[in-house]
Amino acid sequence: MFIIVVGCGKVGSRFAQVLSEEGHDVVIIDNDSEAFKLLDPDFGGLTVTGIPIDQDVLKKAGIQTADVVTAVTPDDNINIMVSQMAKEIFKVPRVVARIYNPAREHVFHEFGLDTICPTEITVDLMRSMLLCQSETSTHTIGNTAIVFSNQKIQNGDVGKKLGAVKCGRDSHIFGVIKDGEFNFPDPEMILNKNDVLVVANKSGKVKSKKT
Repeated sequence: MFIIVVGCGKVGSRFAQVLSEEGHDVVIIDNDSEAFKLLDPDFGGLTVTGIPIDQDVLKKAGIQTADVVTAVTPDDNINIMVSQMAKEIFKVPRVVARIYNPAREHVFHEFGLDTICPTEITVDLMRSMLLCQSETSTHTIGNTAIVFSNQKIQNGDVGKKLGAVKCGRDSHIFGVIKDGEFNFPDPEMILNKNDVLVVANKSGKVKSKKT
């Protein structure tokens, strides 16, 4: 697939890297060219510098033929504007946005946009841990159910960099909980004994409800 990632922060850069390694055609956009230093030297995709809500920048990235656009900047307003443009103007088949403020999730849904809210996912998982309930949390993104689970660090992985830890097929490390605080994945992060990995797994498609 041809995928455009908007935002080259810790999440965007890692996401683009993983997608590229899986064989997808990837273009990542950021308004700061310095942000691309977060990408691995062997990154196989393309980079575009510019304001992501500028149609010319999106066209330069090739949005007219994109299969997927993901907006993962740290600004909810930018993410919603990029998502709307991708969906309404350029008719991109699949658009997914990351949001920080759970209270704004309904705004995205009103526009028919799929969202991922790390805040909600982290709260659900930490609540389950504290109350000794299930250490998994299922969230539906589009028509796919994603199961987020907590996994303790294996003894053999203590002291290793996060980038050296491998997950199974259809699984990705979504983040790391250190001292009760959620952190987005950073390949250079050193893992400690009491850290907890937050792992995302695809559990299958969700049947749409008949109306």
